[in-house]
Amino acid sequence: MLQILKKIDEAWAGLLWLGMAIASVYIGLIMVSIIYITTFRFFGAPYNVYTTSFIEYGFVYLMFLGSPWMVRNRAHVFIEMLTAAVSPRIRDILSRFIALAAAAVCLLWAWYTWVIFLEQFDDTMRFDELRAQLDIRLWVSTIAFPIGFAAMGIEFARFIFTAETMHVGLAGVANERVELEETKRDLLGDF
Repeated sequence: MLQILKKIDEAWAGLLWLGMAIASVYIGLIMVSIIYITTFRFFGAPYNVYTTSFIEYGFVYLMFLGSPWMVRNRAHVFIEMLTAAVSPRIRDILSRFIALAAAAVCLLWAWYTWVIFLEQFDDTMRFDELRAQLDIRLWVSTIAFPIGFAAMGIEFARFIFTAETMHVGLAGVANERVELEETKRDLLGDF
């Protein structure tokens, strides 16, 4: 059974890595697209009008394709000043509580954005108002939301149930260690 769970985790990690890889390639394509549009506009030449939509939607796709991988690898932005200043036992409890809150928020948003996506998908007359002339359905801009939020929720939930916590107790850089130790003494003095 443990071997099966390990294989599932490896497959899931591979899927998250693939999302990050696609997001990374998409960033490069957005840069090329911006150069393409700018150059063609500068010379007054016609260009593909879908390129602007590709760039605009890309920012949403980038965020929701790459974020779950970042959560898994603790590469997202979070502040460890408090968790670094408390004892390891309190840090463990606090870190799991923070992960629980983050997972709950992400899964709530996954459900809410899934409902929005379904409403837009079912309505064949719903088009992106800014790009209506291009016949781009509105759901194209929102499909990434429920997928990304659900994957992030799962990743935050991992930190609740695994031995590895999200917070490792290291905050700042070396020159901030003195301040950290002072804060730690102040906080632990009350416990």
